[in-house]
Amino acid sequence: MTVFKYFLKIAIKNRWIIIMYVTIFFVMTVLNSNDAVKREESFVESKLNIGIIDNCNSELSNSLKDYLKDENNIVDTVEDEDYIKEQIFLEVADAVVIIPEDFDEKVIRREESVLVYKDDRKPQSIQIENQINKFLAFANITYENGNFALKDVAEALNESVEVHVLPSGEIEGSGINTWFKFYFNFTGYVTIALYIAVIGVVMSDFRDENIDSRRRISSKRFLEFNREIYLGQLTLASAVTITFIIASIIFMRENIWNVYFLKYVVNLIVFSFSILCLTFLINNITRNKHAITALSTVLSLGTSFISGVMVPQEILGDKVLAVAKFFPTYYFVRVNESMINSLSDIGFDIFMQLLFAVAFLLLGLIFSRKDLLVQ
Repeated sequence: MTVFKYFLKIAIKNRWIIIMYVTIFFVMTVLNSNDAVKREESFVESKLNIGIIDNCNSELSNSLKDYLKDENNIVDTVEDEDYIKEQIFLEVADAVVIIPEDFDEKVIRREESVLVYKDDRKPQSIQIENQINKFLAFANITYENGNFALKDVAEALNESVEVHVLPSGEIEGSGINTWFKFYFNFTGYVTIALYIAVIGVVMSDFRDENIDSRRRISSKRFLEFNREIYLGQLTLASAVTITFIIASIIFMRENIWNVYFLKYVVNLIVFSFSILCLTFLINNITRNKHAITALSTVLSLGTSFISGVMVPQEILGDKVLAVAKFFPTYYFVRVNESMINSLSDIGFDIFMQLLFAVAFLLLGLIFSRKDLLVQ
């Protein structure tokens, strides 16, 4: 087991990389702990600053304007795209709604009937679309014989519900789910950064030409050599994964039974395997330590931003999410964010992560074979 021991020895020499990422992770976890647990204990309906441009001026459009005015603060604006975007950028307006001339006809045909510019930097800006969709849904229900029962729509929209927010101890999993989602989502970022940086650097040493030449003339067989290498990678990956799981239990030991904890454990293990296969692919593409370190930073931060680790998926645009679907991190976050009754409910997302693992592994074998042929 000489190769296995040497692998771990080199990995320990790079312990400062591990310590750096793990420290960042746990600092973020501690800072988030109290806030996340209490985050769901308050309910506040905020009013947005919105502009409304009505080019239809029909009874239906005026009714929509009245509803939006009751729910939000109105700011002045003009129908100029550059001006509107400037208002949103400067945070003068959270959103601007443009009602077209054929608004009524589009509503009747159930087509997209209004144009909404909103500030994607603010999660609450999606509220304006929800308000518009709610109004149009009620309006369509009341449409009959060419007319909308707008009084009934207004009455339905004005119905209020008295909300009593229970303390976190009185409702199962209140705030705890939020903590676990944040915690395990962020493990995705650290896992990618750690695996590629540490394992990549170690493998670049093992694939040095001098070491490779010594291996060839030694009695160590190629398959045995690789078996010990992969055992070393698996040991390091297992240590990191188990550390994250045990730490989550220590942090939230009193609330561990309030969540479907097995979901997070299975998801993290599958994701770790997928990233381990990605690391295998990268190791067979390049031996350059600087390139590996750069890839570690780019892939960990890049996929985290577009997949929902840093920014919630519901806020990200459709085009961004379309790109994110080409990385296992997207499906990893989906599992963490989901509310399930059994593991079968997350079968598709788990399968997709395993599919990525197989694809990375096969590509890595192809590049490895090419490297052997060159040698």
